[in-house]
Amino acid sequence: MQSIIEKINFEKTYFYSFVVFAFLLPLSRASNSFFPLFLILLFLLKGEYKSYINSFKDNALSQAIILFIAFATLSLSWSNNIINGLDFMRFYWQWFAIFAIAFNVKKEQISTIISAFILGIFISEMLSYGMFFDLWKFHGLGSESPSPFMHHIDYSVYLAFSSLILLNRILSNRYSKKEKLFMAIFFVSIATNLFINKGRTGQVGLFVSIILVVMLHYRLSFKTFIISLALVGVVFSSAYTFSSQFQKRVSVAQKDFDKMSNNNYLSSIGRRVAQYYVTDDIFKENPIIGVGVGDWRDASAKALEKDSHGFSKRVVELLPMTHFHSQYLNILVQSGLIGLALFFYLFYRYVTLKIEDDELKELSLVLVSVYMIGFLVEPLWMKQFTNVLFILFSGLFLGASLHSSEKKVI
Repeated sequence: MQSIIEKINFEKTYFYSFVVFAFLLPLSRASNSFFPLFLILLFLLKGEYKSYINSFKDNALSQAIILFIAFATLSLSWSNNIINGLDFMRFYWQWFAIFAIAFNVKKEQISTIISAFILGIFISEMLSYGMFFDLWKFHGLGSESPSPFMHHIDYSVYLAFSSLILLNRILSNRYSKKEKLFMAIFFVSIATNLFINKGRTGQVGLFVSIILVVMLHYRLSFKTFIISLALVGVVFSSAYTFSSQFQKRVSVAQKDFDKMSNNNYLSSIGRRVAQYYVTDDIFKENPIIGVGVGDWRDASAKALEKDSHGFSKRVVELLPMTHFHSQYLNILVQSGLIGLALFFYLFYRYVTLKIEDDELKELSLVLVSVYMIGFLVEPLWMKQFTNVLFILFSGLFLGASLHSSEKKVI
């Protein structure tokens, strides 16, 4: 066994794996299950555990990730539904692939890996446009939901983040005018795709994060803020004018709010708002450590038995059948104030992560922005595609940070 391991060229294996992983990320659910486990296996086979431990000790983000995973795992001990808890924890345990990426990616490889991801997005986008124009169908779906490989909410996050990568490059001074022209065309294409799909999560993430991207490149001032809002206004008005799908989603949102004013929560937004009531009830009884990582459904059902808040019978039936439609609420219910504090500590360390490469630092902040906004309405870490997107780019950004501190493990 040892002789076989010695024959592995880990440097090349990791690099090719990273590129293929990034390329297939928006295209294949199977690869998103395979690569995190495969990278963790390589991580374990390579050894060099002493160097890894030293890197953990010297990097605050690594420590924050480990603390968050450890407390979530510990909460299994006060969960009654262990099976559900173990099923949930697989999303967090996949995060060890972050370290496999970070400790083995080379600085000069990161740009290639991101380009592979963008290429994958381009292919998925072409397939999506084919669905939109009813040239073909995926899983029986066509123009009504042109998301070829994943749920439209997850796809909207991918499109939002990809378009912001391009916008960040367009506004920087690191690229030529010809390169920026090509990026601008691609940006319009991706943004358009975002608004012909149903995913409001990515759409809102794009609107808010545009302001961040502009602020990253221009001096913070009232004028810059107004320019940012104007850009958001142009994107919104263009989307509303040219995308009937976006018009429908805006109309549906308005109707959802009208329903809630009449105490009708049987709608997409209504159920999300209803979960806040249920979360408040659960939190009052389990404020510090939550109900455990596996018991959120049971806790929801019990809370609604005590107080249905006047929700319709159908809403009361639906709420315990799913997650809380918010990463913040899920964490608060599962692991209480301690878990939520560790969650915010993780993102504090993410934001303060030292990366010498300005573009990678900017993109790390963009990723934080997109996820923190998306977390308001969806538990993105409980979804395979968005969880693995977080894993890949967190690994790249952490790897860039390790290079910056010259404590990189080769």
